[in-house]
Formats: sequence, structure tokens, C-alpha cells
Amino acid sequence: MENLIFAFNAVAPSFSIVLLGILLKRVGILTDDFIAKGNALCFKILFPLLVFFNLYDAVSIDFTYIKIIVFCIGVILVSVAVLTPLVPKFVKDRRKVGVMIQCMYRGNFMLYGLPFSKSLGGEPSVALATSIMAATLPILNTLGVFIYSAFADMGEKTSTKKAFINALKNPIIWGVIFGLLFYTLKLPMPDFLHTAGNDVAKMATPLAFLFLGGQFEFRSAKRNLKELAIGLTTKLVIVPIIFLWIAVQVFHISGIDLIPVFIFLSAPTAITNYQMAIQFDADYELAGDFLIYSMVFSAFTLFFFIYALRAMGLI
Repeated sequence: MENLIFAFNAVAPSFSIVLLGILLKRVGILTDDFIAKGNALCFKILFPLLVFFNLYDAVSIDFTYIKIIVFCIGVILVSVAVLTPLVPKFVKDRRKVGVMIQCMYRGNFMLYGLPFSKSLGGEPSVALATSIMAATLPILNTLGVFIYSAFADMGEKTSTKKAFINALKNPIIWGVIFGLLFYTLKLPMPDFLHTAGNDVAKMATPLAFLFLGGQFEFRSAKRNLKELAIGLTTKLVIVPIIFLWIAVQVFHISGIDLIPVFIFLSAPTAITNYQMAIQFDADYELAGDFLIYSMVFSAFTLFFFIYALRAMGLI
């Protein structure tokens, strides 16, 4: 029961902000124009700043964790390599394809990784989680932009060149580029600018959840029932089971080292997926449904995995 309560408390704050967004839309405080401009603000300014400062302020990657970092990067690359050709065979609407691919493999490790790692494994797990985040964040954001770019065209298949050009137009990519540049070169930043930038960047996630609530419609879940059933099962059950088995049996990861890996695999989908779906004219309703319902069901799947891993003596 303690683990279930902990899992619920992990997702409840974000879900509460979504509910507030629904309420504010119904009483007329959030208007369609306000939400549209707010989403543009999040995507063009706040999320690029958030990515930039997460990279700029990242601690050095601890390469004693190299096996685990390689494993997590491998999870990303294998998932994309499998899902990118597979999903279009079953989902014919190109506006849904990029959403499905992103939502089935990318979890919100940035939001869930550190709290879960600290609670379940203490400071050693937090140190590993920080290294995983620093190593995978640029890859996740770059691949996300390229995936959405590749399926953004409503016509025939988009060329690699066109997808690359579309990706370079994406503000989040430039957040990654400048974040890595400043981090690698250790470029200094005035304290006042660092404080102001960080304060602004921290608004990205709560505002995005608030605007998601303003756009959310419960009836859209019925229209997207098949995609949601496939996507949620894949993200919250199939992917964690497969890769946790590989982590334990092949990479021999266990104990406190397995905790951040487990969260990396099992966390509900990232809010960035929803913001990208809006800006690339993908099916943002499906992305929003996926985000909300993955938060709800993850409270139970996270509890199940924590219970199972503890019962097997793996964490």
C-alpha cells in the first residue's frame, strides 16, 4: 500500500494541474486564443529554455555507470528502430504515427526519475539517475523532433532532407545545441541571467499541463480507444517487461542501480510529446489523451513493478 500511495503522489500533482486547466476553461478564464498563444510560448520559449538549463546545469556524467548509460541509450535507439517502421503498418493516419511512436517509448524521466530514485534507492540511485538524464536528454529531444518532422507532412512520405530541415526549425533542437555547447565549453553566464532563465524555464511543465487541461476533451478518448489501448499497454507494460528482463538477465543490473533504470522504462509519457504534437500539426488530442491516461494508469503499473521487483529481490 505504501508503494501505491507513493506512485499516486508522484502523478497526482501533474494531474491536479490538468484538472485545474479543465476548470479554468469551463469558467472562461482559459480561452482558445489564450491556450493557443500559451502553447506557442511553451514550445518556442519555455521548453527550449528548460532543455538548455537542464543541460547547462547538468553534473558531469559519471562514467563508472557507463554500462547502464549504454543500456538506456540502447533502449531509445532500439525502440525507435522497431517502432518507426512498425507503427505505420497498423496506424494509417500520419498525424497519429509520430504521436504513437513518441508516446510508446519516451517517458517523463525528467519529472519522475529523481524523486523515485531518491525514495527507493537514496543518494546513490539519484547520482545514477542524474547521469542517465544528462546522457539521454539530448538524444531523446533530438530524436523526438526528427520523428515528428518525418511524419508531419500530410501527403506522401517525407524525404530525409525535408525532415532534417524541419527539425532544424524546431526551437527545442536549438535548446539542445546551445545547452550542449555551453555545457561542453563551460561558458560562463551572469548570475542574474542564470537565475532569471531558470525561473522562466521552470514554468514550462506546469503551464503545459494547465493548457493541456484547457484543451482536453473526455470524448476524444473514445475516438482514440484503439490507439490508446495499444499505446498504453506498450508504454506501461510491454516495454518495461522486455527491457527490464534484458537489464537483469543480460546486463546483470540489480539493486540500487536497477531503480533509475526501472523508472526510465516505466514512467508515464513526457509532456514534451504533447507540445511537439501541437506544433507539428500532429494529432495533439491523441497525445493529450495518452499523456493523461498514462499518468493515471502508471500509478498502478509503477506499484506493480515495484512490488514485483522487491518480491524477486532485485531492488
